[in-house]
This record gives sequence, structure tokens and C-alpha cells, in this order.
Amino acid sequence: MIELTFDLKNYDPDGKCETRTAARGVIQKEGKYLLVLSRKGDYKFPGGGVEPGESLIDAMCREVREETGYPVSKSSCREWAVVRERRKGLIADILEMDSHYFLCGTEGPQGPTDLQGYEVEEEFRTVWLPLEEALATNRRLEASGYTGAPWLVREIKVMERLLEEGDLC
Repeated sequence: MIELTFDLKNYDPDGKCETRTAARGVIQKEGKYLLVLSRKGDYKFPGGGVEPGESLIDAMCREVREETGYPVSKSSCREWAVVRERRKGLIADILEMDSHYFLCGTEGPQGPTDLQGYEVEEEFRTVWLPLEEALATNRRLEASGYTGAPWLVREIKVMERLLEEGDLC
């Protein structure tokens, strides 16, 4: 399993720290990846926080379905990477988060999404896109100084590593 670690150092080092664990799905079909597009134009892999008592795979399946409407085939899932990040938090001064990325496939047709409040505000939309295109867009946003997506650096690192590794799905 791959481990990526980064610290943005964009926080008060003496501040209060929140820790989170998340699970995210990397789903590829016919050269395109299942991604979430925000109203600001950045791309991310679907996924989110693990709830108490929930396994990583169950959390990833739930989050992918909620954000994209696609059901995940649990039997296709294999953990590929964990990204350990430390950055300015939205709730506390510092966020330390481990995001577990799973390579997996979908099963069945796309259903309705079930977005949370902030996801509705961000106008999350499901897209299938070549990874190179999503990465190029995210890099342009980062280079412009865009700070509207706290996940941008993480997703750039994951996309770069996926492209380095080649077709893993």
C-alpha cells in the first residue's frame, strides 16, 4: 500500500487539533474516472468521513453512493493508498486526516445522490473524466492561488501518483 504524507503548515501550531479518518473511492471505466466537480471547478474523488463503528470499506461505499449515486461493488475493492495530511481545519485550528483510497468498481445503474448541506452549497456534480484533464484543472487552480477547496493539494497528489502508477483499476 502506498502512503503519502504532507503538511501544509498553514495553521497556528499552538491551535486546537481535530483528527479524522476518511475513505475514498477511485473508480475508472473506459479511461475515465468517477469524480466530483464543485461549483468552483475543482475535482475530487468521492468519499468522506468514517462514522463511529463503520468499516473503511462501508464508509467508502456509503460516501460514493451519497456523492455520486453509484453503488460500489464491495468485492471489487482493494485499498491502494493512505494519505496523511495536516492542514488548517474548518472546525478546529488544525486538521489531521488520514484518507484511505480504494480502487473499486461500480455495480448497477446510477441512482440519486444524497448530498450534505455543504456539498449542496458547493453544487457537487458527478462527472466521468480522464484523470489528466482533472489534474490539469486542479493544478491551474492551485497555481492561481485558489484556496476554496481544502482538499485540492491532497487530490493533486493522489492524481499524480495514480498517473505515475499507470492503469491500476
